[in-house]
Order: sequence, then structure tokens, then C-alpha cells
Amino acid sequence: MAWSTTFLLKKVLLYLLYPSGLVLLFLLGVSLYALWGKRRGRRRALLFTALALYYFASTPFLPHFLLKPLEAGFKRPSPEEIAQVEALVVLPARIYGRKDLALEERFSRETWARFMAAVRLAKAHPSAKIFVVGGSLEGPGARYLAELGKELGLKVEAFDEAPDTITSVKLLKNHLEGRKFLLITSAHHLRRALYLFEREGLKPLPYPAVYLSHQTSFRPFHVLYLFPDPVYLELTNEAVHEYLGLSFYRLRDLIFGGRNGKN
Repeated sequence: MAWSTTFLLKKVLLYLLYPSGLVLLFLLGVSLYALWGKRRGRRRALLFTALALYYFASTPFLPHFLLKPLEAGFKRPSPEEIAQVEALVVLPARIYGRKDLALEERFSRETWARFMAAVRLAKAHPSAKIFVVGGSLEGPGARYLAELGKELGLKVEAFDEAPDTITSVKLLKNHLEGRKFLLITSAHHLRRALYLFEREGLKPLPYPAVYLSHQTSFRPFHVLYLFPDPVYLELTNEAVHEYLGLSFYRLRDLIFGGRNGKN
């Protein structure tokens, strides 16, 4: 599947704005200064900024304080609320579309958690229709979850065409207007996803399938939390991605308008 140039440029810009990308840019700046610059104070400031950002982003401290506000306030709905929904909408995370992979290899941990939450809910509420929307950088995406659902005895309607959340919302709008539905995704992703669904006039009931902040808890304290771990850097990137995305859409809507389906 070929993504648009705009989508690819957006992804490249996001990666450069992640802490891992900023560390790379700062270190690149230090290297250039070391080769051609004359002001050592600036070189030291860039190097210190890069190292400090890397350290705090790679330990539980920064991702914890970034994820907590994103996940705050999102609790799983009551059984009475869930019983009223007509559809279950799953927004998967990473799906691997390579042709040589087994079905069980195609899904990231978060995708598994989100989809398994939908499977459990569908078993309890068989009248609710399951929608899965999301593509893969390597090709098909959501259809593999539909295939997994079929093996589990569930009918899943899949949309492969969406490379991001805003496209997912537009694809689903006609299927969900006037219907009560659960929006199933990770807790840290819900704030941005809800904003995009509500700007199209839809009223989802949020269902946090997984919380990431528990992975960053440093209480009780252990000395190993002082050492960098790439897991924490990935969680920091996840949180920053949500802040950047939500800020972008809010700023765009503030300038151009776009709430309630108006672009």
C-alpha cells in the first residue's frame, strides 16, 4: 500500500520531534560545531541538552509524567453502559504487513491488548458489530485482525485504507452516525482519538484497553530505575506523539475551524 507524500512527511517530522529524534539533532549540532564552530559554550550547552533529554526520556521519570495526564480520567465503562452499545470500534497500534509472517506475529503488544478487549466484549455482547480500522506501512493491516477474529468465531469489518487516526474517523463516520459505540484503544491515545471522533459529530464511549503509565512507575524506588532503558524511550516517544498530534489538530481547528464535521 502506497501512502501519500503528505503522510510520509508528517511521519518524518514527528520522528524528528520525538526525544530520540531531538537527541540526534542536538548531537548532530554538537558535531558540526566541533568541526567548524568557534563558540565552545554553545557546544557544551547542546551536548548537555542532548544528554539530559536522552537520560530522562530513557528512565521512568519523563515518560511517567507525560503519560499520567494523558491517561487521567479514563476508566472502563460500567456493564450497564456497555450493554447499550451497538458497535465496537478498535483502533489498533502497530500491524506488520509483510507477507512472510505468521498471523500471530503481525501484531504489536498494544494491538493485541486492544483487539483482545474487543473479543472479550463481543463474546459478552454478541449483537455489537466489530469495526477495525488501520493500515500497515508494509501493506494490509486491519484485515489480519479480521482474519484472527474469524478464527475466534467473530465477524469483523476491517478497513485497511487508514494510515492514521483522522483518516480512520472519516472512513467510519457513515457507519457510526447515530449509533452508540465503544471506542477501544490505549488510554494514552483516547484523548486525541475522542477529539477527532467528536469533531465529526460522533459520540463514542471511551474504553481504555491498556494503560502504559504503570510500566513507568518508580514507586517503590529501585536503583535500576536510574539506568537508561530503551523501553522508556519508546514510551516517551508514544506520549510526545499524542501531545504533538492533539496540539496540531486543536491549533488547526482554532485557525481554520473543523469542529462537528466542519473543515
